[in-house]
Amino acid sequence: MAEADVAIVGGGAGGTLVAIQLLRQARPPLSITLVEPGERLGRGVAYSTREPEHLLNVPAGKLSALPDAPDHFARWARSPASAFVARGRYGDYLDDTLREAAARAARDVSFEIRRDTAISAAAAAAHGRVRLSLASGEQLDAGIAVLALGNLPAGDLAVHDGGLYATGRYARSPFLPGALDGIDPDAPVVFLGSGLTMVDGAVSLRARGHRGRLHAISRHGLIPQVHGASRPSRARVGGIGVRGLLRALRTEASRGGDWRAVFDSFRSATQRVWLRLPLSERKRFLRHVRAYWEVHRHRMAPPVGAAISAMRESGQLSIHAGRVVSFAVEPESALVRYRPRGSREAVEIRCERVVNCMGPATRLDEARSPLLSSLLASGLACPGSLGMGLATDPDGAVLGSSGHLFTLGSLRRGDVWESTAIPELREQARALASRIVSVGTIPQLRHASL
Repeated sequence: MAEADVAIVGGGAGGTLVAIQLLRQARPPLSITLVEPGERLGRGVAYSTREPEHLLNVPAGKLSALPDAPDHFARWARSPASAFVARGRYGDYLDDTLREAAARAARDVSFEIRRDTAISAAAAAAHGRVRLSLASGEQLDAGIAVLALGNLPAGDLAVHDGGLYATGRYARSPFLPGALDGIDPDAPVVFLGSGLTMVDGAVSLRARGHRGRLHAISRHGLIPQVHGASRPSRARVGGIGVRGLLRALRTEASRGGDWRAVFDSFRSATQRVWLRLPLSERKRFLRHVRAYWEVHRHRMAPPVGAAISAMRESGQLSIHAGRVVSFAVEPESALVRYRPRGSREAVEIRCERVVNCMGPATRLDEARSPLLSSLLASGLACPGSLGMGLATDPDGAVLGSSGHLFTLGSLRRGDVWESTAIPELREQARALASRIVSVGTIPQLRHASL
């Protein structure tokens, strides 16, 4: 049986950032094992793309992996701070930064990558450690385990699919290998969802020379806004949370200001405001404001926005507000039936392929993760606020785990809301690592494992 002081489950951006911070902060002796089945670290779904038209949706100057070196990524990329760099390069940057941190780690701090998948977790029989069962059949005992699972995959729509989901006419994500391959350039395609995932799918098809109609269907028919010039905001968000934000936006607009600057200035206060909101207000936000928040908060790079605008103006890309009713499979096409917002009559669209672009699942009951199911069943974790992720303390320690289990990113979204972008992930990774290597924590774990 393998052992480690700290096991990191997941080698995407979140897991890589945690490893970087642990290696930079560690007090020896300390053993760190990162469990990740993929060959490349720091990529996950977001940064594994190699398509040049997929750009980061945040300027380079705001994407340093190191909170104490804000220009670290821009210098690595040799890019102006205001530039929107190809997204695949960011995965390379995280990998390079991790390698450098490992090379500079203190003596007796070890770092191992285990190419495997954690499928379940439970408390070990002795010493209160966490036992991870791996897909290979091996087990890994750790004093502390960090769940860095990234965004949870989107589920299929719970409608009658007519057999579509089992055919090649359906892609569960535009990022899966072959998801956009083999499509007739003149054939129509339907995207389920109209957010940033749909944007990636649309610009990918455009780059391949696709000429056919593209249809994006979402409940509200909203698409992400576009980044503008970065300007400071004079707006102040009041202490009443969401209402204060909306008042600030209106005030800035009335002054001829830019709502983007208000959103950006509010970023550092989002967690504080969210934590103050009662559960009823959080539910109200998710029901009525969330869709509008997402498209204003998570924006497109200007070149991507220009491409999407051109596709809409030419009539190639259409955005439909409505609910999908059902699917059917015909000899030469897939049939999508949806009910437009405000209408009782269903509309039909025939297409060659249906691509799920609904974005990541946010609720645990949508996750379909054996690892998360085992944690809940064993009592090592409990659901977070609104069933979104796991319940955690301010440093990311999972409640119910007696300080032996931590998490970051999407699994903290119910507690802190904004929790998936690099600026939030790097701060969570630093706080989490500081907590783990704090005085007395690691020595006790090492003594217990002897």
